Amino acid sequence: MEYFKFILIFSLLLIIKSKKIKEDEKTIMNLYYSKTNGKFTPKLSSSIDKDSVASATYINSYESKGWDFLSISSYEEPDNKYEDSIKSYGMGYLEGILNKNRIFSVYRNLMYFSFYDNDNKLPENVIQYLTKNLEYMKEKSIKYKDSDPYWEHVYYIYQQMLGMFDGYNSVAENEKKIGFIYFQMVVANADIEDVVYYNNITKRPNFKNMTLEEIRTYTALHTHCSALVKVTNDLSDIWIGHNTWTTYGSMIRTFKEYRFVSNKQNEKSKVVVFSSYPGSLSSIDDFYYLDSKLVVMETTNSNFNDSLYDLLKPESLLTWVRVMVANRLASSGEEWIEIFKKENSGTYNNQFQILDLNKIDINKKEINEKAFMIIEQLPEYTESADVTHFLTKGYWPSYNIPYFKTIYEKSGYLEVIEENPSLYASYDYSGSDRPVIFRREQTNVNSLEDFKKIMRYNNYQEDECSQNNAAWTIASRYDLNVNGVGRPLCYGAIDVKFVSVKEITEGKNIVHIISGPTNDKQPTFSWKNTTCDQSNPMRWYHEDVVDTWNFPWIDYQVQLFDN
Repeated sequence: MEYFKFILIFSLLLIIKSKKIKEDEKTIMNLYYSKTNGKFTPKLSSSIDKDSVASATYINSYESKGWDFLSISSYEEPDNKYEDSIKSYGMGYLEGILNKNRIFSVYRNLMYFSFYDNDNKLPENVIQYLTKNLEYMKEKSIKYKDSDPYWEHVYYIYQQMLGMFDGYNSVAENEKKIGFIYFQMVVANADIEDVVYYNNITKRPNFKNMTLEEIRTYTALHTHCSALVKVTNDLSDIWIGHNTWTTYGSMIRTFKEYRFVSNKQNEKSKVVVFSSYPGSLSSIDDFYYLDSKLVVMETTNSNFNDSLYDLLKPESLLTWVRVMVANRLASSGEEWIEIFKKENSGTYNNQFQILDLNKIDINKKEINEKAFMIIEQLPEYTESADVTHFLTKGYWPSYNIPYFKTIYEKSGYLEVIEENPSLYASYDYSGSDRPVIFRREQTNVNSLEDFKKIMRYNNYQEDECSQNNAAWTIASRYDLNVNGVGRPLCYGAIDVKFVSVKEITEGKNIVHIISGPTNDKQPTFSWKNTTCDQSNPMRWYHEDVVDTWNFPWIDYQVQLFDN
């Protein structure tokens, strides 16, 4: 009997493995679990089965829209039919199966971009860190999951990662199977940007020996994003949005929804909606819209103080894990910050911004205290504040420079500007290019269409703030720096995501999204026509990345929020 069960499951996996998902095709898959033999069985279906461990809906539209769409759900069971760890593992398992081809492409592109100078292999210090970090996460979550909701949900996220790893490798061809440490690199790739300096002084940047252009190039490749919260003059609407800056080889995008309901139901948010990538369990951008009515986003801060890397320790939780736990357990911005700053890894050091829609009533024209909170992180240090008063002034911008003076100083900004005064234009909190452009352009934002324009803004040829540099603006296009101003890198702003508080208040759970470098006032990016990859083509490796990026805006209707 066991033999026939094995043959049945093996045959189902062969069918799934060989199935070619057509462009724009909608695929539904349910996952079943046998308590008798402990085996998972995925089944393709025409409908969602809420009696399954988990269900997934996947739309293969990347080539036509710039995004694939993936929603994965677990369900409430009155009799606690499945353990929460089984449901978590199952959610990851489904994602690993459905995103098989995309995950391998992302893996290849990341390895070339991050480790082209190490024969496309993980350095030994990174392997050591990830091994110790995983063991710490596993041991502490197992020890405390029954007594502490924080570690309980860390454990579920750990199980989800294991599930995705197993699901992927269950259907991947032999030559495309990925080892667990390397798979963990894909999941945690933003944190890895700092992990590479763990116990490796020679790898760390020496800014004193760098030219101005080398400093600018380094920070370009290690900071990400522009973000904006804009309040209309009459408080009839608030828009909160974000664009991601990264390598164009990363433009394999998946817009995701996760719905996780534990048997204890101690999570404040059951559904998280976010922009992401195949193989990631967090946004990485980051941009999240939660059914707890929190909107969370971040921009990355630079670090010019390499001594901070001495404080990195694997006995912590990486930023991507802490973000997802905070998303689940927090019901306010203040709670989100308190949860997030636990187990600080000091990796992927960002300014996180949390807008609490529960503290905003646009019908009554009210924005209450702690409606908008921020937290900034460094190794062994965080600082946070209620910055709601900025919204009463009309806007809040974020642009990869620390808001807090202590963070700014600890990060070494003053020293690097003192040694290179011309960097003031790039790294001063109030006087550099983006804060000046945001301050000027936000006054023209009076509609949803205006908000789209500011988040895609790049007028570097005419805007004096940009000084003819296509990177010094809200939506950077480093690839256009071909006339001796800066280096032409295959790097820049690759998307926009935002929500409208008015639409949410009206019950329209819509996220407005667009994928690809801005072409509002600039030429459409195409790999066929660019010269940005000629200096180091392997670093800008872009397997299975769409060639030409001319996609429309999409009004994405959230699927998994409860009505």
